[in-house]
Amino acid sequence: MRDAAPPHGAAWTRRSALLLPGVVAACAAPPPPPLEGPPIGYGHLTQLRLDVASIDIDARDPVAGPNDLGRELRPTAAEAVRIMGRDRLAAFGTQNTARFTVVAAQILRERPAGRVGTFAADPGETLNARFACRLEILAPDGRRLGFSEAQATRTRTAESTPAARLRVAESLMRLAMFDLNTEFEFQLRRALRPYLSDGPAGAAPPPAPVLREALPPA
Repeated sequence: MRDAAPPHGAAWTRRSALLLPGVVAACAAPPPPPLEGPPIGYGHLTQLRLDVASIDIDARDPVAGPNDLGRELRPTAAEAVRIMGRDRLAAFGTQNTARFTVVAAQILRERPAGRVGTFAADPGETLNARFACRLEILAPDGRRLGFSEAQATRTRTAESTPAARLRVAESLMRLAMFDLNTEFEFQLRRALRPYLSDGPAGAAPPPAPVLREALPPA
């Protein structure tokens, strides 16, 4: 006597169980790429000590492009540049002001050739990073006594998924900020050398000399 055929639903369940691991493996997204570059933060580096009474870090963000991923990162691209300014600069003087400004801080998605409309999650999308800053020395009346500028650019190919794309953008920001920090110090030392101080950061100005007066004879 032949065994009765299994119910149609049972056969489908067994077949699905056999195929499920392959289906899950095929649908699983690849892990995001590892982060590259040092974290955003420069407190471990020697400060650039300026002979000014104060340092103004301009809080305004530069105008961003329509496809700027830098605004989606934490910190944002503009805030990363301001962190560099706060960490690297120190005031050591009694007059004038240093003003640090974010000139550019963006990571733009380049529209592939022949594509129109919104972006799709396609591999091969290009990310272009551009970071720039300016440091000015201002007199009490607002006159600019000197300035230095620095910029850095980098390009990377993005991954296909949004999460992976943001990971690539963060790596791109870290690497571009490493370049900007190096260039910033070089340009500052070249253009603003007269305003650099060798004294300890945050130290008070040296005291006035002590006057000695001879005592009258007893």
